[in-house]
Amino acid sequence: MSNTLKLKNVMSIMCMLISNLVNGQKITHYEGSVYLDSLKIINASFKIKYLNTGTNDIQFYINKNSEIRSLDYGNKAIKYEILEVIEDLKKVSIQNGFPSKFDLYISYSYPLDRIENKVFAYNPNWIELSLYTGWFPVNIEDKNYSYRLEFSVPKNYEIIGNGDIKEESQNTIIVNNNNHFDIPLVLSNRFQRFKSYNTKIKFFSVQLSSEKIREIKESSSAMYNFYQSNYGNSLTESLVITVNPFEHDMSYARRGFISLSLLDGYGLIDKKVLAHEIAHLWWQNAKTGVWEDWLNESFAEYSTLKWLEKTFSPEIFAKQLRKYEEAYKKTTKISQTKTGDSNWHSVAYYKGPYILYQLEKNIGEEKMLKFMRMVHENKISTTEKLIDVLVGFADERALNQFRSEIY
Repeated sequence: MSNTLKLKNVMSIMCMLISNLVNGQKITHYEGSVYLDSLKIINASFKIKYLNTGTNDIQFYINKNSEIRSLDYGNKAIKYEILEVIEDLKKVSIQNGFPSKFDLYISYSYPLDRIENKVFAYNPNWIELSLYTGWFPVNIEDKNYSYRLEFSVPKNYEIIGNGDIKEESQNTIIVNNNNHFDIPLVLSNRFQRFKSYNTKIKFFSVQLSSEKIREIKESSSAMYNFYQSNYGNSLTESLVITVNPFEHDMSYARRGFISLSLLDGYGLIDKKVLAHEIAHLWWQNAKTGVWEDWLNESFAEYSTLKWLEKTFSPEIFAKQLRKYEEAYKKTTKISQTKTGDSNWHSVAYYKGPYILYQLEKNIGEEKMLKFMRMVHENKISTTEKLIDVLVGFADERALNQFRSEIY
């Protein structure tokens, strides 16, 4: 995800939601029909598959302005209550006896023009929905649910999402059997479609000039090729990037899907954000929401640093590096912070990458490349396992220094 204040606020809210959820429940699959015929309101019907390890209190979040029309289990309507409202999400609780596996059926409406999150405010030319808008019932803890959703959208509109997309009987079906977490969607009637020069990335945008499209094609190919040559094949061979027209300060990555906002006309800031998001194709192994998530963000940002070093002048790179050096001086250890903490952003996005940059100076660029490739190939998801891998590349002095900066 991009390193912005808006994102920090959103992630803080997500962490509050996680801390309020009941353990013992897990959503594994969504099957649903979603109707956006009017472009003002979503009418949706979902079958949600759950795993349950003993709790009788099932909870999920959904946008606070949504209207639940029916909630069924075992062919019977069940009662629910709204426990609390946090920002634009409400927490729904169901008290009932549930087996270890069960299906929950929900029908609801979601008013698009009442989205209160200004980043995703309603615009008929670019309707963007995701976890951040709470457009679907979600347990924030769940990271690997699959889904098959069938969408009905107005004529001349196209819907873009994360997964395999096909048209069937004038509807759009999106299937994702290997999701990270989230069901991101973008709906528009004026998509510009283009690919990176290496054809690895599909772009969807509106209002971009031909010159900006050429720049994005060229630089995105260079970013992807740089990471692939350094770290090996990415986690997915299919990447979709939507470039929204609103110039807000929030971009984010899902496995196989990136939402990009342009702040400086695709100058250094935007290129750096895109490089970070593309790097997540190689660094998305940790479970988001726990402190090991620094393995996602710091490794993606360190990779971005290396791309900056290769691409821009020594003067520009040195100026960028100073921001990381300042964060490096902070006394907070990596293990002392987690997603949503006030100092999480500076530690994960600046101090962590600089620690990795210092590690490279200690063990040499060749060993660092081999180390990074092994971390990627083995999908290392915890700091403990990371240090186990590092033992094979660092001497005792470098290893102890790295440990001291983490713990």
